[in-house]
Amino acid sequence: MRSFFLSIVMAATMSAVAQTANDDVLLTIDNKQISKEEFVRLYQKNNTDVSFDSASLAAYMNLFVDYKLKVIEAESLGMDTTDNFKREFDGYRIQLEKPYFTDPSVDDSLAHEAYEHMHWDVRASHILIDCPENASAADTLKAYKRIKTIRERAVKGEDFAKLARENSDDPSAARNSGDLGYFTAFSMIYEFEKVAYATEVGAVSPVFRSRFGYHIIKVFDRRPNPGQIRASHLMVRVAADADEAAQKAAADKIRMIADSLAAGADWSKMVSRYSDDRGTVPQNGDLQWFSTGRMVPEFESEAFALKNIGDISAPVRTTYGWHIIKLTDKRPIDSFENLQEQIKNRLSRDARSQMAEKTVLERLKREYKFTEDKAAYTEFVSKVDTSVWSGKWTADKAKGLNKVIFSFADLKFTQSDYAKLVESNGMAPKMPIEVLLKKEYDRIVEETVLEYERQQLPLKYPEFKYLLQEYHDGILLFALMDKMVWTKATTDTAGLAQFYETNKQNYMWGERAEVAYCTYNGNTFTNPDKNNKYSTANKKNFDSKMVAALKAGTKKGDYETQIKVAMQKIGISPDSIGMGGNSNIFNIVDGKWCDIDGIRIDKDSWGKSKSKVLNHEGRSYVFYLVRNLPPAQKKFKECRGMVIADYQNKLEADWLEQLRQKHSVKINESVFNSIIKK
Repeated sequence: MRSFFLSIVMAATMSAVAQTANDDVLLTIDNKQISKEEFVRLYQKNNTDVSFDSASLAAYMNLFVDYKLKVIEAESLGMDTTDNFKREFDGYRIQLEKPYFTDPSVDDSLAHEAYEHMHWDVRASHILIDCPENASAADTLKAYKRIKTIRERAVKGEDFAKLARENSDDPSAARNSGDLGYFTAFSMIYEFEKVAYATEVGAVSPVFRSRFGYHIIKVFDRRPNPGQIRASHLMVRVAADADEAAQKAAADKIRMIADSLAAGADWSKMVSRYSDDRGTVPQNGDLQWFSTGRMVPEFESEAFALKNIGDISAPVRTTYGWHIIKLTDKRPIDSFENLQEQIKNRLSRDARSQMAEKTVLERLKREYKFTEDKAAYTEFVSKVDTSVWSGKWTADKAKGLNKVIFSFADLKFTQSDYAKLVESNGMAPKMPIEVLLKKEYDRIVEETVLEYERQQLPLKYPEFKYLLQEYHDGILLFALMDKMVWTKATTDTAGLAQFYETNKQNYMWGERAEVAYCTYNGNTFTNPDKNNKYSTANKKNFDSKMVAALKAGTKKGDYETQIKVAMQKIGISPDSIGMGGNSNIFNIVDGKWCDIDGIRIDKDSWGKSKSKVLNHEGRSYVFYLVRNLPPAQKKFKECRGMVIADYQNKLEADWLEQLRQKHSVKINESVFNSIIKK
């Protein structure tokens, strides 16, 4: 379907694109022209210290040409036509387009409206008369007349609960007489919520429609919303239709539990022993945070009536059984500033999100001077019969009809266009013809106008155009660099080895030191146990033993064993003080010091014994200098990462040289000089 919209929209936009050629062409690569505006925008975006002097601009121009050469090369290789590219690029474009297809002022207004509703609970009853969205005009009128008659009876004073039980198509009405209890914002579908909050207490609402059918509401109460509470419950399950013996047994059991709690019994133990809600038993009956409208009315009423944290309710009966409720926490409604993001996220998930989109659609229709010929539409509808339900209707049945049904900008949608669409759609839902075609027509209008606007976005909004171009070029650049440089450098083992041999003088070790060291929790020695086993004096002795152990390990090439032997002699378990030991080679920086575990050790501070003891952030370190290592050649495996990076740079430089020879690059010097600010 979208391909159809693209075909009729693209014809209207291509000419407009052609008319927007930028006369300020700064750079031409082959036949592709690049504007001064694009260059300046990227120059400012990619430089923190923007200076429009000739040297800085010339340096950036060199990078810019390299960048554009790579993109043009990727396009010449067809990399912008692959399914992977199209899928990734379309995903980015959809995200970029979103802000242009919603009205922030509507979103903000709806957010404030929802926040205002959140401050009040409404108690209402309702009556529903089923009327599907795809109902025929006759069935729709019949349902409307029925609900209108019921409303007139309610307004005259008939009992609303009785009217609900006898007339409502909501199955729950037989049980609850249409009573919905208290609810607040986001508890009901938006159409319902909006009417409920607009209806005065004691009044019956006007008839309104939702996707479920026609409704009327009677509002019985409105009260300040108490916010949210956190409660736990203990439940004795008993069905609403259980026999008398079962009902009595459950009632006796819950009264016994309530009496025990009143006498001081432990809540968690009582829940564990008696609650039939096994899902909440491990959490001591915790139900998490909830607001009004989330629980059945009887439970909710009792829960929100609890005043103080820790209060426990009397037994309360619901359709699920008996409950005892304990209030564990409460919190009022937060400020709009703190709730704004949460509210807008919830708005995006309900019918309100469509209101901002519809506002944009209506604005676009006005902007593009949308007009429609209802007579031409009706004439076409008369040519469609029930064969459309089986997909057998053909455009020949509307042969000769070619009037314009709607038009906007320089685009026209004709009876013939609609006939081709109906024919190509195949099987259609079995619903009244006029409903089916009206739904299709509304969708065609919406999608065609929005698709047209999508094509116009780069022409209307420069920021969008350049961001889209950046995503386009960036995806291509990544794919091409991966192919020509990054992957090649890691997989070309022969080339990599040859590069290392040719440039091995660039990969040298500087002066280094091989150091044996161990570390342990130094605080242990300053906090002796009851036997005074550890002390500061003992720590000094321990340090010297570790120095000796490291020295012995140097001779035997086994530091771990020597440390364990030394500790066994002292009578200390390695685990008791968080002991660790190692030997490693460290670079000597500037010929003066090396960094070991974030500790700077000066080269000249090892002392005559070639050892050093330091305390650092609660731990003690004992270092022993094994040997100094002079500068030496790095083996390939020791510098493989650096060699790959340098080889990638060489591959890229060689490749760019080839691209500059392959493609024609022309810089418009007069335009370039106009950018320079003296």
